[in-house]
Amino acid sequence: MNASMETGLKEALERKELDRTAYDEIIKWLTEEEFAEFVPEIEKRVAEGAWEFLMDAFYRTVLFGTGGIRGVMDIGTNRINNHTIRWASQAYAQYLLNYKSEDARKGVAIAYDSRINSDGFMKETAGVLAANGIPVYVFPYYRATPELSFAVRHRSLGGGIVITASHNPPQFNGYKVYDAHGVQVLPDEGLLIEKEFNASASAIKKMTFDDAVAKGLVHTIEKETDDTFIEAAKGVSLRPLRDVRIAYSPLHGVGSQSVLPALKGAGFGDIAVVEEQMALDGRFPTVKGHFPNPEFPAVYEQVIALAKERNADIAIVSDPDADRLGVAAPDAQGEWHVLTGNQTASLLVHFAMEGRVEAGTMPPHPVIIKTSVTTDLVRDIAERFGAEVIGDLLVGFKFIGDRLEHLSPERQFIAGCEESCGYLFGTAYRDKGAETPAVIAAEMAAWCKTKGMTVMDLLESVYARYGYYSQRLYSREIEGLGAFDRMNLAMKKLRAALPKEIGGVPVVKVMDRLTGEVRNGADGALLESRNWDHGDMLSFFLSADERTALHIRPSGTEPKMKYYTAVRGTIGERTKEDVDREAEAIERAGADLFEKILAETPFTVG
Repeated sequence: MNASMETGLKEALERKELDRTAYDEIIKWLTEEEFAEFVPEIEKRVAEGAWEFLMDAFYRTVLFGTGGIRGVMDIGTNRINNHTIRWASQAYAQYLLNYKSEDARKGVAIAYDSRINSDGFMKETAGVLAANGIPVYVFPYYRATPELSFAVRHRSLGGGIVITASHNPPQFNGYKVYDAHGVQVLPDEGLLIEKEFNASASAIKKMTFDDAVAKGLVHTIEKETDDTFIEAAKGVSLRPLRDVRIAYSPLHGVGSQSVLPALKGAGFGDIAVVEEQMALDGRFPTVKGHFPNPEFPAVYEQVIALAKERNADIAIVSDPDADRLGVAAPDAQGEWHVLTGNQTASLLVHFAMEGRVEAGTMPPHPVIIKTSVTTDLVRDIAERFGAEVIGDLLVGFKFIGDRLEHLSPERQFIAGCEESCGYLFGTAYRDKGAETPAVIAAEMAAWCKTKGMTVMDLLESVYARYGYYSQRLYSREIEGLGAFDRMNLAMKKLRAALPKEIGGVPVVKVMDRLTGEVRNGADGALLESRNWDHGDMLSFFLSADERTALHIRPSGTEPKMKYYTAVRGTIGERTKEDVDREAEAIERAGADLFEKILAETPFTVG
């Protein structure tokens, strides 16, 4: 580091464009051998005077959340790069050695997807685990996230890691950590790993991937695991109906390694694929906005165009790591509609329950598991069929996987679902995946075809039977320096002054998932304290039956606030348009309320 650069950094510190933490970290990265690969980029940013970027990149460490790390790839402690990947891997290794020694001896599986740098991050991760004496099992190529959960269970391993940023844009990557049951680690375990993360930055053990392979510490997962995984996905089939035309896109992700083989293996032969989106490419070049999230209607443009051209009965997409499934379908007039995750969950659960009743395979004690922000239409449907519904879980499929893992023997799991296009059928693994719901969705479209109806007709019949739910999700990206800190502080301010009404509608009850407290909406009186999974989310119930609600939470992986709104109406008493308008008004009022607080919560350097 030359004198002018050191002077520039000191002056930025004096001007409070950098705080002391960021300054010290930048000096460390410029002078220590461990960080030599990053020096040219840091020098370039300093020369440009990119102080806001450097401050945000170095003022804190990337969050090790309850399931792993995720973020933008770049230099710095607050970014995803080779160093932070090695750092997180050392923390996980220390956690296993300190708390789960038997699992450490069994070894850890690593899967990785087609994102930029995923293969390199896999090798960095494997090298650190191997250097700590932990056997590593890696797939020879890109694989879907649910196959990692399957592989951990199938091979009786001690844990697993997936290198992925799921549905995020190209500049993101990270990884998710799984336990010996194939469940993404829960908050209690995550806090222990986070503790090791905070203690391990200066004690990272390293070994090159090639050396680890040569020493017999890295093993390749055989094709038998792939084949058995696909067989398990096929096994969720409910009806032998295959006369259906399907349009499919993996959105440049690994669904070509899981969804497509599962559909073909299950006997679906009439599948048209979006050829230009079959390429495994982490830049997602043909996806509008390069944001391959099945929750966004824009990602369906090409698959719907193909579906129209081929006169398909259903169109499906999977996200880059193939753990989410999106569905679009035509109505009787031929107009195509992108279904929300809540609509798809409701249809798949309804179809699965009816299918079991018709086949005489409904177990004595069926169970449906969902998150608290997933539509209660799923609850209404399941309970009509006599199923138990576990439905008050925090956002995150790991909570569904954990409840599935701990079901008592007499309770039989039917399906798990979350509003963000995540579903699971069958019990072969413990995470959401696109392949099992793809099989169910294809059979559902085939069944509709035999009845002379469309999937949208089936949805309307479900609404007519159970009531119409307007479910909305509004995501608001928080830009600028210190976004996570601002969101967390704003949530504290909201808790300190809970609103008594939202959009003119009185708040009946407030549930705080962070504290476990349930309070009266009118006077704030404590009604009860619940012992449940803790997470940063406030739920405002605006009706006594809790069917009208607004949930507010910060994302755990992105600088983004999320607002979930639900309103139920009975068709005939109110139109769907009326219910939609009410839901939109509540959503906007809640977002405006929080963003006013956020605007009054600046981030300052120093």
